[in-house]
Amino acid sequence: MLDVRVSDGPDQESLVAFTDRLAATGRARAALRAARTRIAEDVRAGRVPAGLGRLALSLNTPLPPRPRRPSEEPEELASVLAEEGLVVLSGASDDELVEALDALVGRGMRVVVTAADGVPRALRGRLPPALAAHAVEKLPSLDPADLRRLRRLLATSTPERRIRDRQELPSSDVLPAREDIAGCCARAARTIDGADAEEARVLPSLLRDLDAERRAAVTQVGRCVDRSVGGLNASSHASWLRPAVYQLVHNVHRAEYEELLSLAAQQRDGLERFTAGPEVIETGPIPADAAGIVRGYLSFLAEGGRSRTYFRPPAQREAQPVLNLFLVDGSVPQSEEEVGAVAFHLDLAARHRGIDRICQGLGVPTPHGADDLRELCDALDVGAAAARSVGALRHDVLFLHQGSPIVVPDLPAAERVARAIVDYDDHGDPAEAADELDRQADELAGAVPAGAMAPEHERAVAALRAHDGDAYAEALDELEAARRDAADLQACDELLARLRAEAPALSDAWAAGSGARGNGYGLLCFAGSDALLSGLPAADSADLVVVLGAGALSADALLLTAVAPRMVAVVGDEPRATSGTTLLEVLNQASARFLRGRAGSTPEAAPDGDAVAIPAQNSARGND
Repeated sequence: MLDVRVSDGPDQESLVAFTDRLAATGRARAALRAARTRIAEDVRAGRVPAGLGRLALSLNTPLPPRPRRPSEEPEELASVLAEEGLVVLSGASDDELVEALDALVGRGMRVVVTAADGVPRALRGRLPPALAAHAVEKLPSLDPADLRRLRRLLATSTPERRIRDRQELPSSDVLPAREDIAGCCARAARTIDGADAEEARVLPSLLRDLDAERRAAVTQVGRCVDRSVGGLNASSHASWLRPAVYQLVHNVHRAEYEELLSLAAQQRDGLERFTAGPEVIETGPIPADAAGIVRGYLSFLAEGGRSRTYFRPPAQREAQPVLNLFLVDGSVPQSEEEVGAVAFHLDLAARHRGIDRICQGLGVPTPHGADDLRELCDALDVGAAAARSVGALRHDVLFLHQGSPIVVPDLPAAERVARAIVDYDDHGDPAEAADELDRQADELAGAVPAGAMAPEHERAVAALRAHDGDAYAEALDELEAARRDAADLQACDELLARLRAEAPALSDAWAAGSGARGNGYGLLCFAGSDALLSGLPAADSADLVVVLGAGALSADALLLTAVAPRMVAVVGDEPRATSGTTLLEVLNQASARFLRGRAGSTPEAAPDGDAVAIPAQNSARGND
């Protein structure tokens, strides 16, 4: 037997030489020469036919012997081809062969059935109607990539996709951006913390009707209230300051509040000055008119009067009993500075009593010491600012609109209204955002004719009407999927139409999706071997080539492995090839899987009485 193996490795030129050796085993027919030329061109261009490459590799690295299978475990051709690329099938009846083809097509395989003596029409005539619908005279001229895409589109088709041709999807430019809708939904769903329903509903509409300058002025007042009342609430004295401001807003105890603010400021400043003067100590009960007496004596001294030990002037005689009740730096006050220190001490005491009296009336804690007075003054300033801003807001809101239903009767109402005004300025009008969503829903609903709206389109419109940004985003994603479905349906229809132009029965069978084994996306092509070799189909045009009458063929018929990645050599009752290198010898050397059909349970005999040279099991043979 001629050694046709690839001896130098599966490089391009070695594969070309391997093709030449296969072709040299038979007669130099025109079809054979055309196949050899075409294969050499493809190999040198880097397009190695998968089946031929598999054969060369198997010959170069034969597999070890496979274990025998028990006779009670018959092997199915379709199952074997999932693992093997080279199979020899002998002893199979025509019905058994048709059954095997049915199983292969049922798995979606594109099968080319050929024979050396021409188109195997006898076998084709035995096909059942369901399988015959998948039979063609020649492989479709569709590009293999397009054919593969058509099969994928048909296999993944769904009822939802198949009705896309009755629907009209809105164009992308009429769909509002999901970010815009999310922001609009957030504005429409906003609720103002603390504002009651009437204020939150009416106030935005009143502000919307104002001119820009007037609305800016009202907004400025609202922000002022928001800041001042916010400072009031944040104060550590809010527990007593807030009730005091509540009354101040209604002009209750306004005079007392302002007097307390004035006295506290004076007392704060006085205490800060007093800490730098001499120490004054009271040594006895101080009469009620002591301040006036001491102040009169101080005026006497300031005008040039002098204190005397004898014949004291009346001012001194009246003031001395009071001054004797005090010690200034440890001694009874005598000089003008010492009398002034006593007078200042009595003024502080009088203001303290006045502060205490007002604090009791207002419910304010009485301060003790300079630190307490500073805190009291700061708190009273915060309260006064809040009261002034609330007063301004009450005035502005009152004149927002003739017959305005919004009123600011008290401090809590002022807080709510101010918060609503600031919220409107920061985030816009919730009602306006809701109106905008409804308007966009109406526009989107009218983007396609009535009755042609897709479910995803309906969900997008419903999400806009429900002011649900998340649902709208999901609907947009679904619409994108629907567009892909529509594009796939259009592509599928176009590819089916191109297939129908040359194979109407196959196109209808694939479109119906009901074929062999319920798959419907395989095909059978019946062609003569010379026709296949003369015009080798493009790569990926077929999955399997089935060669009938392989027992009579020489090794040159193995160029048919360039048709598809897998080959099944079917051996029947044809005369066996006895000279030269035969197809079966090379397949045996390539460790092809040998199977016997149910009709061939015993070895057949060749016409001359010799046993058929088909081993019952593969062997790993060396070079012959």
